[in-house]
Amino acid sequence: MDETASNNDQLSQAKNEQKKEKASDKSKRKKAARRKSQGSKENLYQCVQKTNLLKRKRKPLQPNSNIPDHYRKKKHAVTRQKEFYSMSNSPHGYCLIINNYNFETTSLRNRSGTDKDKGNLTRVFEKMLFEVEVRDDLQALDMLNVIKEFAERDHSKMDAFVCCILSHGEKGSVLGIDGKQVLIRELTQPFAECRTLASKPKVFFIQACQGNEAQQAVWMADGQESTTEKGTFMEDAYSPALRIVPLEADFLIGMATVEHYQSFRHTKDGSIYIQELCKQLENGCPRKEDMLSILTMVNRAVSSKIIQMPEVRYTLNKILVLPMEQVS
Repeated sequence: MDETASNNDQLSQAKNEQKKEKASDKSKRKKAARRKSQGSKENLYQCVQKTNLLKRKRKPLQPNSNIPDHYRKKKHAVTRQKEFYSMSNSPHGYCLIINNYNFETTSLRNRSGTDKDKGNLTRVFEKMLFEVEVRDDLQALDMLNVIKEFAERDHSKMDAFVCCILSHGEKGSVLGIDGKQVLIRELTQPFAECRTLASKPKVFFIQACQGNEAQQAVWMADGQESTTEKGTFMEDAYSPALRIVPLEADFLIGMATVEHYQSFRHTKDGSIYIQELCKQLENGCPRKEDMLSILTMVNRAVSSKIIQMPEVRYTLNKILVLPMEQVS
């Protein structure tokens, strides 16, 4: 009996151990299956990510203009400094005024009112600290000689040169009181070759016709401003000639009228162009306005008062400001 009971206990223990081993093996298989399942999911997720990356890489490139810039660009500090012609000497330079009034030996009329222009120009440029010199009633050869004289002067201690010519004229030239032509090129070229004026502004103001045609008026709409000067006007005309006005470096030439057309002068008050030039210089120079802006205002003022359109030609390389003290 005892042996039988002992055998039964051993058999029962063996069965229990087998059950435990089976349960352990089953648990291990479940854990292994779980791990395998998780690994498969991770692999699948990685594959999906790689696929998406590949798809994104295969997208066509967008134009730069359509892509917003999310990155802040480094700003390089670039200072653009305006360059001005130096105006540091006193006097700033010579101002030559050639004033031709008496044309009695020719078929041309005397230029009444020109002395008013001469006086206004003298006053304005003296206020600008220019050394003004006036030459009256010059024949063509005398005009060339005076130009040569000033071009041969020493301008090394000067900042600029100004020449104002008041005479009859035609396209590309002005006239001496003998009725002979002087090409504007012959007036400017000697100063272009002047070494002591190299890189310095050379300014010419020419009150003379550039042809004998009268400019035509244009109808304006109601409400637009239009003014007309009253008085007796004469033209500074002779006859047209097909010539051009060449410019060298650092030149500024203010013409009373465009080519082919007449310019007008009041018999008492002087020419419209010189009147407005002096007015705008006295208004703008104390405020340190540049010459191109001032001459643009001259163009507008003249063309609004009379049927005459001035013209500006220049080869300036810097901004030109002619100083003038503000008069209180």
